[in-house]
Amino acid sequence: MIPKYGVAILLVLLAATPLRATTRATDYPGSISMLLGVESVRSDLALDAKQKSRLNVLRKELRSKSQVLTQKKSKVPLSRLTADQKLFSLIDTNNSCSLAVLTPEQSVRFHEIQNQALGFTMLVSPKVQKQLVFGVKQVISIEKIRLKGLDFVAETNLAFEEGKLSQDKRLQLLRDYRSEQADDFKAVLTRAQREAFTALCGQPLKR
Repeated sequence: MIPKYGVAILLVLLAATPLRATTRATDYPGSISMLLGVESVRSDLALDAKQKSRLNVLRKELRSKSQVLTQKKSKVPLSRLTADQKLFSLIDTNNSCSLAVLTPEQSVRFHEIQNQALGFTMLVSPKVQKQLVFGVKQVISIEKIRLKGLDFVAETNLAFEEGKLSQDKRLQLLRDYRSEQADDFKAVLTRAQREAFTALCGQPLKR
């Protein structure tokens, strides 16, 4: 099982950008380098010293560059949109570099671990939807839930930026909503699909 702080890191990255237009349904909703920084994940994948060193560099690079982008957010919508696009581009590039560090066998296991870490949030992934053989209505239902969640994230982040919420309260609201949203995602699946998703998570990560 992923430690709570590992999931919290992923949640912060998921909530980092408040604009709905720039949030995509992707096979990698969180940060790969952050997840690969969790010690239990490293141990499970049997990463060697060279891999760990490279991933440490990528993780530090993502943190420093993303902080620059998020701290300089403009109140002008178009400027915010540009910043969000740059942040997603940064995360995508960092994710690609992080995946390149893994061997083919480690990559397969990593996808199982990512499914465990993000749970039913991974149903936004086109790859997972294909693996579970989603029908058109299911794809539409998942997208509606995803967009509803983005609206909530946008409202929560705006309240935080306006000083109406503390950072702790903001994160608590996002954690609670993510749990509720996971239940909504799960409800879209048939029993067979739920069992199939469990299989996609592989063996539980050791504590």
